[in-house]
Amino acid sequence: MKITITVENPTPEALEKLLALAAMPAAVVTAVPDDRWTAERVCSYYDRLPPRAQQILLQVVEGEGECGAEELKANGRNLRGSTGAFRRVLTEGKRTGLWPDGLPVPLVSHIVGGQLKKLEMPGRGTEYDVLPVFREGLGKAGHLGTGVVGPREDSGAASSSAVGA
Repeated sequence: MKITITVENPTPEALEKLLALAAMPAAVVTAVPDDRWTAERVCSYYDRLPPRAQQILLQVVEGEGECGAEELKANGRNLRGSTGAFRRVLTEGKRTGLWPDGLPVPLVSHIVGGQLKKLEMPGRGTEYDVLPVFREGLGKAGHLGTGVVGPREDSGAASSSAVGA
């Protein structure tokens, strides 16, 4: 049995009481803050990205959380419109209740002089570092190191067109 409860902005006391109430013999209870990525959220997010955005995300994760624009544009690949998908898909997922409102965008653009210089995952080296959980989620789904882009055949995930990307 799996029960999911979403509690927005709980006080520490309220969260403690809720976890005590949910505790059952042999039950496993975990609390994931609204502003944290989980492996499940990562897989769901990845499966909803357009193919080019999936490729970019994989390059950034495999590049230890950052990737230069020139490397992303290798082989004549264009970045126009590709990076906007990260925020667009996340916003759509929040709007439909798929993900909590506090979940941060997993990639940020560094622009110098009007030119994209690199993409990186925010929070590197802090408790908000998203790279380890993205590595875990994408690795479990079989996407890392495979060159496979797109939902796995057995995932049953919606296509990127379902979110207007």
